[in-house]
Amino acid sequence: MAIKGSLKEASLPDVIQLLYLGRRTGCLAVTDRQNLGYIWFEDGRVSYASIVNRRDRLGDMLVRHQRITIEQLRQAVDAQATDRESRLGEILMGMGAITHDEYRTARDELQDYIRLQIEEAVYFLFTWTTGTFNFEAGVRPERQDFLVQINPEWLLLEGARRVDEWSLIEKKIPSFDLILTVDQARVEAAEAPLSEVERQIIPLLDGTRDVQ
Repeated sequence: MAIKGSLKEASLPDVIQLLYLGRRTGCLAVTDRQNLGYIWFEDGRVSYASIVNRRDRLGDMLVRHQRITIEQLRQAVDAQATDRESRLGEILMGMGAITHDEYRTARDELQDYIRLQIEEAVYFLFTWTTGTFNFEAGVRPERQDFLVQINPEWLLLEGARRVDEWSLIEKKIPSFDLILTVDQARVEAAEAPLSEVERQIIPLLDGTRDVQ
């Protein structure tokens, strides 16, 4: 049975729930204007997900969590440019950029971040309310490395919470492409106590960086 249609007629969470209950294996392609994303399923569970041209990739996530440096990421990206067959995570492990201890291997560490990347990709797809979806049965990712097994029901619960929160946030911040700057005089005049996170963010709002 073909599973395809419009996101206006069937929401992505409903489609994922259907695939989970049917224990389906294959690839769900989702489009929204010029955007394209994929979610792969294995017996109804999410095994991988990716979004074409999305900026929030594995390397950026590892840098943000201070697991690797920007320079290490640059070196790995340069190495990947000459070796398209290798994934970025494999290159970083080969470089020794992803460390390990007596309890966890570097592969375990990388697996956790790949799982997080997959979850974040699915959550981002939940924000798409227009476009189309198409499920192709039996299709698996080209590379079988670092696949996961995520229960979609947990993703659906967390995704619903995030979508609700984002609907409030986007009233003030409608796009990740916005460039913000701090009115330092007003901050000083307010004399408001700032949290540690707020103190870290304020210097970054310099009129050159976007929200992303």
